[in-house]
Amino acid sequence: MRIFALELDNDIKGIEPRKAYIEGLIEKLPKPDIVVLPELAICSYMASQKIWELADDCGSGTSEWTVSIAQKYNIYIGAGYLDKENGDYYNRYMISGPDGVCGTVTKSEGESAVFKRGNFGSIIHTPFGNVGIGICYDSRRKHFYDNVSNEELSLILFPHGSPADSNKPDKERSENDKRCMAYVEAFGVPVVYVNSTGELEYMPGKMGAMMKKYSFRMNGMSRIYAQESVPINTDIPEIIGAEVDIQPKKMHKEIRFYGEDILRGNWLFKHCILKPDTEAGIKSYESEHKKE
Repeated sequence: MRIFALELDNDIKGIEPRKAYIEGLIEKLPKPDIVVLPELAICSYMASQKIWELADDCGSGTSEWTVSIAQKYNIYIGAGYLDKENGDYYNRYMISGPDGVCGTVTKSEGESAVFKRGNFGSIIHTPFGNVGIGICYDSRRKHFYDNVSNEELSLILFPHGSPADSNKPDKERSENDKRCMAYVEAFGVPVVYVNSTGELEYMPGKMGAMMKKYSFRMNGMSRIYAQESVPINTDIPEIIGAEVDIQPKKMHKEIRFYGEDILRGNWLFKHCILKPDTEAGIKSYESEHKKE
């Protein structure tokens, strides 16, 4: 199958302009079968409550648009979006095809001040097999592994809106390679890592202050990982394409975790920045979303 990851420019704002931008790229794809968009592709990635004004209503707008695109171009398309359901906001990812919506997954460990968290599922059933989806931080976490480790998968998607230090590209690439290749080797199926590019907007908390200090931004680095693939080259920088074999497979090699994370990480960062930021964010979310 011919898979294309679209490394979107996150600085393009507005749902309708972004949909037009995305379709403009899809029009240029050479014979696509599957198109994979980043986390929050429809509304653009934002890590603050400002994003709430761009929420879909129970996926209605996203499903209508993705199905229309799938039918028009005879493709399957995966798209990240912000959803509002029963008064809560969710970071979600949808796969649609010519025959309709295949399914959605919800980010379990979303940005705590912005999205409702929980222990959500990670698999969408499609005509070409089960697709495991770890949205950004979820792709590092053991609960994603636990959700998929006993399942038969044909494809794994890691859609991101992930900022990093642009002065340390080797570190970012190395961590991406380790995480994605661990799943390629464990399942023997392709793994699509797709991230946006662009400036990092306001993010609350100590982590937001740290990222601003070190000029974090979204650096893209999208890649299609597979044991065997044939690159599909275009002259368009946002497009990463490859022809890969997609067959359902069971996991045949376990993945090592460091506690709950696939990457060892920094103990001080986890306990002195990430943990208190998460706790403060949950309190802010529970307080502010009820005012909506």
